[in-house]
Amino acid sequence: MSTNPFPINHDLHTHTSLSACCADHKLTGAFTAKYAGAHGYATLCFTDHFWDAEVPGASAWYAPQDINHVKKLLPLPKAEGVNVLFGCETEYCGGKKLGIAPSHYDQFDMIVIPVNHFHMPGFVRPEGCDTEEGISELLISRLEELASLDLPWSKVGIAHLNGCIFPSGERYERALALIPEVRLRSAFSRFARRGAGIELNASCFATGWMDNRDGGFRLLRTALEEGCRFYCASDAHTRDGLDSIARLMRAAADALGLTADDLFLPS
Repeated sequence: MSTNPFPINHDLHTHTSLSACCADHKLTGAFTAKYAGAHGYATLCFTDHFWDAEVPGASAWYAPQDINHVKKLLPLPKAEGVNVLFGCETEYCGGKKLGIAPSHYDQFDMIVIPVNHFHMPGFVRPEGCDTEEGISELLISRLEELASLDLPWSKVGIAHLNGCIFPSGERYERALALIPEVRLRSAFSRFARRGAGIELNASCFATGWMDNRDGGFRLLRTALEEGCRFYCASDAHTRDGLDSIARLMRAAADALGLTADDLFLPS
């Protein structure tokens, strides 16, 4: 195995002001590309929120963020020495309901898919599913279902398993601890065979999650042990959020024992 350290020279999940949840109208593609160039990044991928108009059942929040909307970022801004990619962040809602249609897979260089946006009740999270036991079963079931789909896996990233908005903090950690080991390993083994990437989400690390080496770290460690590869993500929604990779990612990668061999890049 390589002894070279895991490279902290990329950001494969970041937003611009096109994402409805962006809190900073000055977070433009041009600003982020300039930041990436100034900080020596090799790869940058924009992943604004996207729900395909060809897929029925969008939430009211997601519906306006269709292909025409996210393509307002094009042509992509350039930065010297940086491979700038066009991606998206969509949703998996269970029951094989994914927010991107196969007809649009080729439109994107990377497709980032979270399964744990459980702050969206009635859409991602079923109404009434709010116990730690329920969240535990929902998360592992969603991972198992997603791993069974026919996707362009070499450019798919599984987003922010090291954090969740609902439930937050200790409740999410307890829910993660309830996931049966055999099911967790089986899901990550499948992701590894498919060639998907597992995200190291700096925004989640920034909430203090690094202080707890159980829970989400268990998921990441298990993914590593099952052969998955990883990528850095700021998941920035403000200009200040771009700095989270430089501040936090080396400590996270070293805590997991990642090396250069563990790097995922979309292809």
